[in-house]
Amino acid sequence: MLLEYVDALRHLGDQLTDTAEGRGRLLIVNGGLTSGKAELLQEFAARADRVGALCLTATAARGLQSLQADVVDQLFHSRGLPAETTEHVTALLSPAVVAAPPGSPDLESLSGSGARAVRDTCAELLQLSRERPLVIGVDDVQFADAFSLQLLLYLSRRMESARIMIVLSKWDWAQPTLPRFYAEVTRLPHGLIRLVPLSEHGIAELITQRTGEQPDPGLVAAYYELTGGNPKLVDALLEDQRTAGAGSHGRSGPAGPATVGSHYQQAVLACLYRWNPQLLEVAEALAVLGDEGSAGPLSRLSGLSMDTTEQVLHTLVAEALLTTGPTPGNYRFRHPAIAKTLLNSLSTTERTRLHLQAAKLLHQQGIGARPVARHLAEAGIVVEGWATGVLRAAAEQALAHDDSCTAVRYLELVMNACTPGTEHDTRLALVHASWRTSPAVSALHLDLLPEGLDLETLSRRDTATLVRHALWQGETETAALGLKVLEASGGAVDDSTIACLRLAERWVYGPAVEEWRRPATRPEHSAEPTGGGSSSCAHAVWDLAAVSTRTGVDHAAAKARRVLENCALDDVSLETVVAAILALLHDGETESAVSWCDILREEAARRLAPTWLAVLECLRAAIALRQGDLAAAAKLAATGYERLPASAWGVFIGYPLSILMMVDTALDNHDAAAQHLRQVVPETMFTTVWGAHYLRARGHHFLATDRALSAISDFRAAGGLSERLGLDFPALFPWRGDLALANMRLGRTVLAHQLVTEELEHPRLDVRAKGVALRLLASCSDPSRRQGLLERAIDHLERSQDRLELSRALAAMSRVLQRSGQNEQARSTARRASQEARICRTGGEEPATERESPEPGPTVPGPRAAASSVHEQLSEAEARVATLAARGLTNREISGQLFITVSTVEQHLTRIYRKLGVTRRSNLPTRLADRRGALEGRAQG
Repeated sequence: MLLEYVDALRHLGDQLTDTAEGRGRLLIVNGGLTSGKAELLQEFAARADRVGALCLTATAARGLQSLQADVVDQLFHSRGLPAETTEHVTALLSPAVVAAPPGSPDLESLSGSGARAVRDTCAELLQLSRERPLVIGVDDVQFADAFSLQLLLYLSRRMESARIMIVLSKWDWAQPTLPRFYAEVTRLPHGLIRLVPLSEHGIAELITQRTGEQPDPGLVAAYYELTGGNPKLVDALLEDQRTAGAGSHGRSGPAGPATVGSHYQQAVLACLYRWNPQLLEVAEALAVLGDEGSAGPLSRLSGLSMDTTEQVLHTLVAEALLTTGPTPGNYRFRHPAIAKTLLNSLSTTERTRLHLQAAKLLHQQGIGARPVARHLAEAGIVVEGWATGVLRAAAEQALAHDDSCTAVRYLELVMNACTPGTEHDTRLALVHASWRTSPAVSALHLDLLPEGLDLETLSRRDTATLVRHALWQGETETAALGLKVLEASGGAVDDSTIACLRLAERWVYGPAVEEWRRPATRPEHSAEPTGGGSSSCAHAVWDLAAVSTRTGVDHAAAKARRVLENCALDDVSLETVVAAILALLHDGETESAVSWCDILREEAARRLAPTWLAVLECLRAAIALRQGDLAAAAKLAATGYERLPASAWGVFIGYPLSILMMVDTALDNHDAAAQHLRQVVPETMFTTVWGAHYLRARGHHFLATDRALSAISDFRAAGGLSERLGLDFPALFPWRGDLALANMRLGRTVLAHQLVTEELEHPRLDVRAKGVALRLLASCSDPSRRQGLLERAIDHLERSQDRLELSRALAAMSRVLQRSGQNEQARSTARRASQEARICRTGGEEPATERESPEPGPTVPGPRAAASSVHEQLSEAEARVATLAARGLTNREISGQLFITVSTVEQHLTRIYRKLGVTRRSNLPTRLADRRGALEGRAQG
């Protein structure tokens, strides 16, 4: 009978009913090693016990086959058996009585006392069956000892009319065990049950029996995929589900993804350890080989014949432990956890031996470098000379597939095998491979290179690697020398490599680092290449660099697009594509800059390149800051900065730090900005473009915290550095406007006016920089000119899409309009300024310090009622703050007008919100409108 587990359980129950009526039954249950034979016997015995039968059970074991009467001894120590019966039978089963040649099923082979012991023991069993039905269950009978087999045969021949039911389970295996016993027992009347894997319906029924609930169909399908209908593994998965706390999530029962845990893994191991050792040997070999698990390599690695290996594989597939792999003839485990568990069960020595043997085996077969290298890496040692070449080749392939971590792992293994004095080539390869994921690790390897390394003796790629690293670390002399060596090699180096490294040099140190030129191998007016590839990239990069050097970053958008369309993102081109995106940004193509930056960020994430992603996220933060989106800039800059440890940033650390300081200063987070200043930065940073950005950001922090003289010092230093770098462009470094702002804070309006005028006369002034300069000029000009200047400033800033600077210009305009008596227009402008400022700070959400009351306020009264009680509710100081907040001024602007700290402004607003029953400043204008005049008088007083 071919039955699934649940059906087999029902059939055994029916046979027990016949047994109880005096008709003895002998049943043999066949099944695979994980078909659930043992569980079937256990569950049937439990059910039989509940209906009043006496159940005697035993499990035979391979290692105890020579221990005579072991199975019988287990039967008579079953629960529920009278103690005197156990003692009597134990006396019968003394070793002297049951001594017999192991494995013989013939009754005549026993001694006279042994035969008597069989007869007397069977008599005891027949006597027990007269009192109540007797069930005898033996699992794995193929491992039973000779005496116990004789007893089972003897009893089977004499129980036809007895209330005895014998259930023997055995496994299916192509090489039969105990053939003479099976020949004898199958001559007797018997029933044969062949357990077949559960169908999905059978799994659902089994889960219902175990949990009392109807399972979700999706879970049933997942269980079937993981178990192949193996009841033992289904039970293990249910236990893992219960342990993980994944209870009922479906419509009526267990649902959700299947949980694969220790119970499932241990169930598989138990099956493999319990049966023929050849199964375990092949399974361990497959766990080691992984994707290369075909019969041939498995045979050689396990040491078994091809026939035996194929037989074992067929059995493991039939038992639902394996499935056929993606490649024809290959095999894989149903779940990766099985392979992992098998490997973990091996000793370190054995695991190393198997991996080394697998590597040698695959290498001899001519398999590619990567599969061989995987085993060498798992072994952790190199013992043969051919292995280093394989590992280096595999490292190159891993880099080509954006797997830098694996490449580094292979190269470190090669490094361990190098003899002293021969490792510098491998060390340079490690510098190249590790930079993409960790510039700090790359720097460590670079520091271990021998002193005085002659760049002219290095390979082209190694020279480019040293230049790439020197630029990142601020080592100008090494970078310059390396570039000269590359250019001197003429056509030996891809033009795009030289072009990108040269542009990177000027991006970090500015065009003034040396006169811009194309290398001699590329004439100034060479024809534009018609095809794609590196030559197109090189041509585009040379053109962008030349345009940037002549006119600054403005008017370079077309050249920038060509760079982005022709140059692939890699370790060498990183600064090139960033420079191209910045060119788009400063040429007014903000949306295009955002789009390209986001595309490249996604690519960097997909290609697992933290260094690229860190730089590109800082670039995206810089774009957000230029748009006035402080919330996005803060998040992006922090994310990018934290992707690498501070020691890994080199001179580029000034990029994220300058953005973070500018954002924190604009958000009045001065403690956070000061914390960034505590980060140690390399001294060489102050010779780079990042040093100029850092000085400017620090200057704004000093200015916001009432240290105007320190701010002036930093703004001057930033200006001087930008001039030395050849980057005196207001779009990049509006240092004259910064100085003007600081001098206005000190009351030096004449000097401020002079500085802003110089800024406005600069030939490389973009629309945003001009809008900011016009706003500053209005602040230090005659009051009669201010409205006109601010109108022009607002027009420019609206076109530049910088909400932060626009909000500042609008706030300044509202004050000018207020002083000129244009009250309605002033209020409208103030509201707009407030809205723009709120969007800058929170992306549309009200900031907590300006929105929330520490405790719920009362019901908000109507506008007229609220206004009538304002005078009585607010103190003089609170009234002044409320008036300015109602006009749309920010906390920083209120602080500047009233000469109080930002913290004091926030405390006043908290009390104002509570007293007036509002929760945000946007409610203040309508509630104060009717009393604005009175409040203005108090504020002016």
